[in-house]
Amino acid sequence: MSANSEGRTHPRNDSATASQRIAIALLALFLVAIIVALAITLSSAAPAARILAGSIVSPIIVLTIFVLYFELRGRPWSFAGAAALGALGVGLRLIVNSHPQLEVGGGLPLAVTVVYASLGILVVATSLWAFSSSRRVDS
Repeated sequence: MSANSEGRTHPRNDSATASQRIAIALLALFLVAIIVALAITLSSAAPAARILAGSIVSPIIVLTIFVLYFELRGRPWSFAGAAALGALGVGLRLIVNSHPQLEVGGGLPLAVTVVYASLGILVVATSLWAFSSSRRVDS
């Protein structure tokens, strides 16, 4: 049992807290994957591609940190935001990989792309699970 803001107790939803912990951990891993992918791109791409990659990925990193901060505080909307960021990250990675002329994706090894896309998909799934679980607890 845990106390709410009015001092009354209510049963804790272990499913919600488990889903939130998993979603937070995967979003943190995804953030690391974003930073690693950007670092590889910045170290191996042409100057124009570095500028493009940095200008697109830096705001995503900032938004991910913002969402992660609020996930740690249990805000349901942050889990929905994490799902959107996961989908955006995977979508951008697939677009870049499917267009080698963009050069930005040319420097990433296949293993990094696979791990990145897998983590992004897991972020979407677990964040939606956490969002759904937290909404059930609130109602």
